[in-house]
Amino acid sequence: MSIFDDLRIAYRASQETYRDYARNSLAAAQELAHSFREYIGAPETYADPDGETRRPYVHLLSFQIPEGVPTAVQPESQNDILTREPDGFWRFAMSLTLDRDLESFPKQQLVFFLRLKVRGGAWQVQLLDDGVQEFRTAPPRASDNKPLFDHMIGMVRRLLASKPWEGVEKLPIGFELQHPNPVDDSETPEAPLAQP
Repeated sequence: MSIFDDLRIAYRASQETYRDYARNSLAAAQELAHSFREYIGAPETYADPDGETRRPYVHLLSFQIPEGVPTAVQPESQNDILTREPDGFWRFAMSLTLDRDLESFPKQQLVFFLRLKVRGGAWQVQLLDDGVQEFRTAPPRASDNKPLFDHMIGMVRRLLASKPWEGVEKLPIGFELQHPNPVDDSETPEAPLAQP
C-alpha cells in the first residue's frame, strides 16, 4: 500500500468524523429545542390562521451574522441550521413563539442565539445575552439543562417586563423578533467540505 493510499484512508476517516460530529451536533440542538419546549410546557404546534398549516412553538433557525449583526434566518434545509465556526462550535438560533392563547393571533416569535460544542457525552452551550453566558450539560439528564433554560426564561421575562415607553426596538441582546415560517425536518446534515 502506498503513502497516497494511506492518506486516502485517513481522509475518508476524517470526513466521516466530521459527518458524525455534524449529525451529533444537529441531534443535540434538536434535543435542546425539544427539551426546552417540554421544560416550559409549551404545546408542540399551533394552527396558522388558514387553519391547515401546523407550526411548532419551538424550533431551530440558522444563526447568521451579516454585517456583524446576529440574525435568525429560516433554513432552506436541516443542513443549513448549524454553521460551524473555526473554534469547533456550531452556531444556531432557537425560536420561541408566544401568544395570548392557542387560537389568538398575531403570535410573536422570539429568538435565542446559541453556540454548541458536543464532546463525547458533554455539551458546551453558549447563549448570547449581554455577552456570552456559558452552560455545560450532560444529556440525557434533563436536570442539567435547568440553568440554561432558566436563563432563557429570564431573558423572556425581562423582555416582557419592558415598558412601552422604553421602546420595542431596543430588545435585550440575544433576541430578534421573527415571523413564523414552516420548518422541514426531513433532511440530515452533510459533512463540511475539506479545507485546503
